[in-house]
Parts: sequence; C-alpha cells; structure tokens
Amino acid sequence: MPRPASETKPATGTIATVTRSAERAWRPEIQGLRALALLLVAAYHFWFGRVSGGVDVFLLISAFLLTGSFARKIEQGKLVGPGTWSGVKTLVAYWVHVFKRLLPLASITVVLTLLGTYFFIPAERWLSIADEAKAVILYQHNNWSIENAVDYYAADTSLASPFRHFWSLSVQGQIYVLWPVLMVALALVLGKRIRGSARWALSGAFAALFVLSLSHSIEVTAANQQAAYFETEARLWEFALGSLVALWLPVLKLPPLVRAVLGWVGIAAIISCGFILDVNGTFPGYVALWPTLAASLVIIAGDTGTRFGPEKLLTAKPLLALGGFSYALYLVHWPILVFYLAQTHQQKAGFWAGLGLLLLSGVIAWALTQLVEKPLRDWALPNRSVAAGLLTGLICVGLALGPSYAWQSSIYRQAEQAEANRTLNNVGAAVLQPDYEYTGEEDAPVIPIRAVLDADWADLGTACTDVTPELAVPDSLVGDCTYVAYSPQPSRTIVAWGNSHMQMWMTAMRPLAQAQGWTVIALTRPGCFLGKTDNTAYASGFECDTWAADSAAFIQKLAPDTVLLQGTTSEPNLPDTPLLDAEIRIAELTGAGIQVLGLRDTPRMETMHKDCMDAFGTADDCVMSPGQDVTVNPLSSLEETYPGFAALNFSDLICPENSCPASIGNIYTYFDYDHITATYIETLGPYFDPRLLEALGKADASSQAHSHVVPAGSSPYEAVE
Repeated sequence: MPRPASETKPATGTIATVTRSAERAWRPEIQGLRALALLLVAAYHFWFGRVSGGVDVFLLISAFLLTGSFARKIEQGKLVGPGTWSGVKTLVAYWVHVFKRLLPLASITVVLTLLGTYFFIPAERWLSIADEAKAVILYQHNNWSIENAVDYYAADTSLASPFRHFWSLSVQGQIYVLWPVLMVALALVLGKRIRGSARWALSGAFAALFVLSLSHSIEVTAANQQAAYFETEARLWEFALGSLVALWLPVLKLPPLVRAVLGWVGIAAIISCGFILDVNGTFPGYVALWPTLAASLVIIAGDTGTRFGPEKLLTAKPLLALGGFSYALYLVHWPILVFYLAQTHQQKAGFWAGLGLLLLSGVIAWALTQLVEKPLRDWALPNRSVAAGLLTGLICVGLALGPSYAWQSSIYRQAEQAEANRTLNNVGAAVLQPDYEYTGEEDAPVIPIRAVLDADWADLGTACTDVTPELAVPDSLVGDCTYVAYSPQPSRTIVAWGNSHMQMWMTAMRPLAQAQGWTVIALTRPGCFLGKTDNTAYASGFECDTWAADSAAFIQKLAPDTVLLQGTTSEPNLPDTPLLDAEIRIAELTGAGIQVLGLRDTPRMETMHKDCMDAFGTADDCVMSPGQDVTVNPLSSLEETYPGFAALNFSDLICPENSCPASIGNIYTYFDYDHITATYIETLGPYFDPRLLEALGKADASSQAHSHVVPAGSSPYEAVE
C-alpha cells in the first residue's frame, strides 16, 4: 500500500518527542506491519475468499503517518505562513508530492489490467471494466462501486472485476485531499495559537469525526451493508482513529513490558480477525474496530527494546523487504487472481495454484517497483518544482484514461457497425411467425455484440419525482419509482411492480403505452420480490421486506387502474411456482378495486448461454431446455377466484417450443442466467401488445361490478395523500 506522507526527523516539540518510538523518523515495525497486513489480504483473497481486515490496517497506518507529519509541522510553525494563499500553496505542494508517487504505478497497473482483460475476460464485461478504469485513476472507484451496486462479498471471484481492490486506494486518495485541508484550515484559523495546542485542537476535530462517522457506519452497515463497505463517510472514523493515535502516542508512557504485551495482542488480533469475525456480513460498522484497534496497539507498542517484543517479528528482513514493494503487490495481486479464475472457471484458487499466483504477483510487483516506482521517485525532473510534479501526475492520469476512452469508443463503434443492417438481418421474434421467410445475409452478425451484451438493459425512463413532484413518493421508494410513459390525462394508469424481471419488459411496454395514451409507472427494485419466496437465488432480507411493504402501501394510496406484477418465480429445471405472498397481494389489490395482471417469471437457465458459446463456439450450439412447460402460468387458476385479475405469460416467446436458444432472429435472447436483452424484447411488439390488451380486457370484463376507473380527464394522483 502507499506510503503517503514523508517521514522527516522531528525536531524538538510537543507532538513527537516524548517516547522513544515517536522520536524515530523511520519506524521499521510499521513497514513490517504494513507487509503483514498485505500478506493477510492476499492470503484471504487467494485461498479463503473472505475479508481479512488487513485493508483496515492500511487505512489506519496511512492516517497515522499523515497526521503525525502535519502535526509536527504545525507545532514547529512550518506548515503555513500568514495568509490563505500560504495554505493553498502548502496543500497543492503536498498533493503533488503524494500523487506523483502514487499515480505512476497505479497508471501502469490500469493499462496492464486493461490489456489482461482483453485476453482473459469475456467480451461482454469489457465495456464495464473500461468504464471502471476511469473511476480507478480518478480515485473515485469506491463511489463507482456504490453506483453500480458492486458486491464485494460475492462468492465467485472469477466474475469479479480485476479493479475491485482499488476501492480502498480511492478512499485513501480522498483522505489525502480531505485530511490536509482540515489541518491546514485549523492552522490558518488558529494561527500562532495552535502551535502549543496542536494536539488538543486536532484531537477535537478528529474525535468528532470518529464519533460521527462510526455512528453513521453502524447505521448504514445495518441498512445497506453492500454500499457501506465502499462508502468514504462510513470509513472516516478509521482514519480518525489513526490520527488520534498519532497525536497522543508521544505522551503515552508505558513500560516496555506492557508495550510488548500490547503489541503481541494486536498482532494476534489482526491475524485472527478474518477467522473469528463474520466480516462478510458486518463490515465496516463497529466490527471494524477489531482490526483498527489491533493495529493501534501494535503502533503504540513500537520498539519495546525487549528480547521478545513484537518488533522482532515485524522487523524481520523478509517482512521489511516485502514492505518495500507492498504497494505494487497490492495493485497486481488481485487482477492476476481474477484472470486466473476467469480462465479456469473456478471460484477460488487451490493451495498450490494460490501459492504460485502469490509468487508470480510478488515477482511482478518487485519488478514494477524497481523499474517504475524507484526510478521515477529518484528522477530529478519531477522533483524540481510543483509544476513539474503536477505535469508528471497529469501524464500518468492521461496514460490510463486514454486507453479506457479509446477502448469504449471502439466497442461502441463495433456495435453500431454490427447493427448497420439491423432491419434486414436482425429481425428477432419476427422469425416466430409461421409464414416468415428470412431474406437477410447468411453470415449476418448476432446483436448486440458480446462486448455490449451485459449493458443491454431496459430503460426505465424518468424518475417520478422529476416529472410530478406532487406524487409524494415515499423517501424509501424515490430511487425505485420511474415513469416508463407519462400522459397528463391518461386513459389508463398502470403500475409495473416487481424486480429486474419486471424492469426488462418495460422496453415493450413503453411504445404500447404511448400509443394508447397510458401512464405507466415502474416501481422496481432489483433482487426484491413482492413478498416471501422459496427461490434460493434470492435472499429476502430486511431491505426487500421493507420495500415490498412500502411499495404496497404506496400503490394503495395511488389507486391506479391496473397493477402489473411478477407473481411467480423460476429456478433452473423446476416448474414455475407462485410467490408465497402472490395471492395475498392479488387479493389486496383487487379488493381495493384495482385490476391486477399476474406475470409469469422468465425461465432461468442453469448455465449462461454466453458461457456455453465460450465453450462450444456459436449460438446455434447453445439451445437449452427450460426444464418446464413455459406455456403454463401457475397464476391462471386465480382468475376465477379474484374478479379483476388476469394471468399473463410471454415465456414461450423466449423459449419457443420449450427450448431456449441463445439467439432468435440473429438477436441474443439472454444476457445472463435469467434476464432478456432489451434488443430482443424490442422485437416482441406484435406478440406483447395483443396479449397485454387481451389480459386487460379479461380483467375489465371480470371486474365490471368492482372496477375502479379514473375518469378521463382527471388526475391519477388525487388519491395520493
């Protein structure tokens, strides 16, 4: 991991002159601690597929070094001169100094990883990885991961991004900007008064950050742990703790024996963290106190001067040597692992493979350190001025951004070329017509091309709150409510309610709704059902249960004419089954005078078509069985029980004659196990439209005595409180 702050020999002062450990500008035991943490991170990645807590140790160390360096300069009056401009110059000089050391290796790693992605990662993931690379080099990868709903704990590492480990470097990069601003601002505001009280002033600021961030981390981890793992705000307290250790370490006067015991306790806690704690379900939150407090104990122990102190381990030559290229090793070990697993189709590396990968990573990391990092660090030109250093950093950023943008542009260009004769060559569901005769090219490309296949999602439209703020969407649903189609005076208002399996049908719904003058609201959340399910592919947790309840209440208040809901769930090679709460939802809605259309779930494949094509070559070789009769909707039996309800099924258009081809009419059908491409659904209009209209007619006919119709010319939002 990076060595962020220059560690200069402190002059006599309050912050760093009390204990023997603090007096030393070079603390080899911290270098060894960094190496130990890195070994844990790599080992857990290669062999256990778990979080070790080692990254949290890195975060604390970086704040400890950074704060110690700045605090000494504050007390010596060397951080800033009089005036705001002095503070600005200090900040710019520091940022240039830090990032000109971090960016060269990061940039080289990005370029090499993009190259490896081309050779070792399936084409449908290229576009996302190229986009991710831009966030990596701009130190925004953690935010990119949140926006793209990355799951750090996903069990199958072969499907992970080769850039996933960059999240922590992005958080560190953001702290290297924020922490100096905070300390320089305090120095400017307090002026000379801070020189004798730097510890107290800075401690107050960092203690407040610690309390606020830890409280937030606990709260957000419980609510959305997947996002909390990457969130900077949920990690600030770890840096604040490292800063507090740096500020108060000099005044701690502990006997060598006590410090030795504390050090060994800290090392034991760091090593055992990943084994003992359920880090996969609880990090960061309060659980991250374990590795950070443990690292604090090791730092406090320092050089005990005893024969059995922890520094004997931490200053061993192998660990110190490893610490010398730990940053490069952290950068390269993860993409090497991902490339190996992607090629071998394994979820984890075995012992011997993992050992070989670790050794290979070490060799590459050492070479990059010797050939790139050290020469650039010792090169006189970037060190001559702030401008020269800034130019070096900008060149590194450009070196990574250039290939990323170029690759994305090339992919989009290829996609456009493949669709140049789409009307003639890529007809999709039109070939299902009994009398259809294909007149296109014999060797026409199948679209979307593999490189954009994973991005072929339905467009859900515009957020409800952007179109009709008066709709009063609950805060818990703001991000889930969109207008697929909107009419100020709709002839019918429909709510499409479900998860991503409902979302994908909005591609076909939009043109029909616009032609009919309907308003269609999509109320969807990926991964969540409308109620409980036995489907092992989904975990119905607190978040989904809360969403289902909140959205049900919102629909009742909205009182639309019709609700289109996903009422069944599918699993590979098993019959489609109704959701456990499907009938309850149908009864609630029809009882309130709202028509309901119950959509049969999409057949789920045991193996992805694209994996089959990677193994056997072409789409024609990858026709799969759904393991069920796709023409049957288990909800059909409820039509007689609930007036206003009608069952709806499109699965036979995806798996005609109970077989599921990889492509139909030169258009890919599935882009993963269970989602249909928007490009194929676009061609389903001649089938989708009459079936949906027929189902609406059936629901209308069966609910005439109970219908709840919004009169033409009135607003569907009058029912909303």
